[in-house]
Amino acid sequence: MHDPIEIRHLRYFLAVAEAGSFSRAADRLGMSQPSVSQQMRDLETGLRVSLFQRRGKRILLTPTGLIFQEHARVILRQLENFLQELSSEPGELRGALHVGVVPILNVALMPDLLGLFAADHPRISLTVEEISSTGIETALEEGRMDVGLGFLTRHSPNLRYERLCTDEFALIVSKAHPWWKRRVIQFSELHQQRLLQLSDSFVMRRMTDQICLNHQVRPRTVAELNAIETLLRSLAPVKAAALMPKIVLRGRESLKLKAIRLQGKKLALEIGLLRLKGSGSNSTVRAFTKLAQAAVPRMIKKATWPSTR
Repeated sequence: MHDPIEIRHLRYFLAVAEAGSFSRAADRLGMSQPSVSQQMRDLETGLRVSLFQRRGKRILLTPTGLIFQEHARVILRQLENFLQELSSEPGELRGALHVGVVPILNVALMPDLLGLFAADHPRISLTVEEISSTGIETALEEGRMDVGLGFLTRHSPNLRYERLCTDEFALIVSKAHPWWKRRVIQFSELHQQRLLQLSDSFVMRRMTDQICLNHQVRPRTVAELNAIETLLRSLAPVKAAALMPKIVLRGRESLKLKAIRLQGKKLALEIGLLRLKGSGSNSTVRAFTKLAQAAVPRMIKKATWPSTR
């Protein structure tokens, strides 16, 4: 009796799912369309489930097909890493690692982490994607990403959240701001103060909105932006401030901005790793996790901020 699934079935299935068409998938695979269609019929017959549904000329996944897609991605990624390890020298890791990082931590942490990881594991192909917290969680659950670096929301029961360190919200200002020489600011003083803010598509913006609500503070939003770098570079021309974690200034010393300590409640936030539960068997994930556990707290600790001198 033949097994209902073979590796080729997984590859063909993902090609069809991504292309939304048997013919386009066949072109990408270098096969004939009838052959791809037959392979998918054989897969559905062997599994005794329906994986595809037609919507006009487009092929969509059934609810069962969506579940199969999630697991097919994970299986193929694990297989690829396994085969890479088999061809490696003893003690040398090979394979691929897809890392997601939230925008605020990308500039602050990833350049140094990339350098350290590449030096320790030169045979691992690393892909880094700047993506929202929600996007990281979804990509991890769907098997499109191996590990995430971000703020720990603990939204998903399918993910493991591991705290690396904590940071705190501060008021970010330029020399043009009247509070430049201040060392500490009461959070209540932010009421009706001019702020540049991220758009509400950022988890960070939703966090700051909640903090302001907790303090019964309503700042004056001068502008909303969807790019952190643009926001920070706009602080001096606009003569406004920003409410962000201190870590946002690491790696951006040339902007000549300052983080002023805020006195208020629940201003701390956790920075950590996100990964799918059960991913500990992936050697590349373990390697990145070990590096991040050692390096990130040290990187945060060594950062100096004008507000704490």
